[in-house]
Order: sequence, then C-alpha cells, then structure tokens
Amino acid sequence: MDKLSYWYAEWISEDVVESFKVIKKIYGGRTKYQRIDILETGPFGLCLLLDGKMQSSMLDEHIYHETLVHPAMCLHGEPRRVAVIGGGEGAALREVLRWKTVEEVFLVDLDKEVVELCQKYLPELSSGAFQDSRLKLFFEDGRRWVEELTGKVDVFIIDVTDPLEQGPSYLLYTSEFYRLLFSRLNEKGVVATHATSPTHTPLAFHSIKKTLETVFTNVSQLATFIVSFSSVWGFLYGSNWGSLDELGRDEVEGRMRRAGVEGLRFYSGATHQALLKLTHSYATLKKVEPRIIRDASPLYVT
Repeated sequence: MDKLSYWYAEWISEDVVESFKVIKKIYGGRTKYQRIDILETGPFGLCLLLDGKMQSSMLDEHIYHETLVHPAMCLHGEPRRVAVIGGGEGAALREVLRWKTVEEVFLVDLDKEVVELCQKYLPELSSGAFQDSRLKLFFEDGRRWVEELTGKVDVFIIDVTDPLEQGPSYLLYTSEFYRLLFSRLNEKGVVATHATSPTHTPLAFHSIKKTLETVFTNVSQLATFIVSFSSVWGFLYGSNWGSLDELGRDEVEGRMRRAGVEGLRFYSGATHQALLKLTHSYATLKKVEPRIIRDASPLYVT
C-alpha cells in the first residue's frame, strides 16, 4: 500500500476535513445498521468510528463521556434509575455506574454487533461496566424502548450517533422524541444529549437546543474541546426544575462526594464553572437561525 493508504479522512463539517495517521486497522466492516472501524491511530491511540465519524478515542473519550454524564447526574442530585440510549461502547455506562446512588441502569443500543466488537477490541472503554449487577441491557430501537418503558427514570443519557441522513439516529433529535422522554421522567428528571459542535455545525447545535426548549423549561449548555473530534463539542441538558447555572463549584463537588463518585479525570466543580463561562463564547461565535426539529422535518449534518 502507498503512504496515503495509512491516512484516514473524516468530514468535520461541510467546510472542514481532517486526516490522521492510521498505524493499524484493528477491525473494519458493516453491521446491519452502520459501518464500524476500530483503528490504532498515531495521534489518538485506539479509536472507534461509526459511518466514518469519530466516536471515541483512548486519548480523550473521558472528556466527552464525563461531560455528557456527570452534569446531568449532578443536576438531579440523587439519581437512582438511569437510562442510556446508545453508548454501545459502554463508556457512558461506566460513568453512570460511578454514582453509588444508582440502583438500576438501562443501556439500550440498536446495534448488538457494535457492543460485541467493542467488548472484544476496546474493553478499556467500559472497564467492566457490562458485568455490573445494576445493568439491564437491551438491543433494540431506543425510541421504541422508551415508548414501551414501564415506570419512570431519573436521568436519560442520549449518547447516539450524529443525525446523519439515512443513519440510525436522526429521529432521536426531534421534538416528538424529547416529549416522549419527558413523559417518562420523574419530577426532578433530567435529559442529557450531545448536540454536535456549536462552532463547526452551529445550525445543528442551536436547532437541537431550540427543540429541547419546546419541551423543557430549563435547557443548559456546556461545550468543551474534544481533540479527536477536532472541534469544540456541545452538550445540552433539559430539566423542568433547575439549570446547571445554579450549581456552583462547591455544590457540584458536594453532590458527587455524597454519591461516592470517584476516579474522574476531567469533570469537577472547577471544570464545571470554567465550562459555563467558556460555553457562552463558543455558542455565540457564529450567528445562525435555528429551527425546531420534527419527525416530519428532521435535521441532518454532513
């Protein structure tokens, strides 16, 4: 193979493409739902990619997953029943299970093969989470699973792929889906979702935010730089009783300490405060006219 065969190109946005060196292809193939690549790369170490988009790298996946999970858990305060929609590599699940308050956690992923391949080739991402007795694992469509859910949950973590046209996840960013989640939440419930990039795909980020705001009284936003994504990445948190702006450094630390949360490498009370300040600048960098995303008019990214 020539030298170009050792480089992988990923579209970051319609205007930005990144290439990175691949040392070794660990696995490549198609599941029933999507393409999966597991690569050993020069800059990021072992990586998981789905449909050509970076999902997790050993270099910095903890930044993404800690930021997705722990602000939502802190906002609730004492989450006991949690559902993770997507997240088949098990890293979001790993973070949820750090909370000793959690008595039951559901992981619902459409693609059984992704879960199995990550367990085989990337077990570090889940760190034994799939063996935790609190876990209940389902391989089915996340939206259908929520529709059929009996009882309510405290926190929904939405860790699905980007809303790609003809991809498996674009109907998990609509107002209908968010209303469905709200109907399955306890009184102090929280929904957390990644929301693409406020700097590289600002229309998508702000449209997801606007769509959440049609359902939840309080929608909080955080953004942080993910090295392997080559961009600032956005996260949104919907709640009808509180916002992340109301949580100070000491309150974040206190809630995690009381819940027995240990071993974090990125998120903390100090990080929480810093991200709140940085996010405003990132989210206002580009002016766009967002729209409400509906089943009949979904939004796609490149």
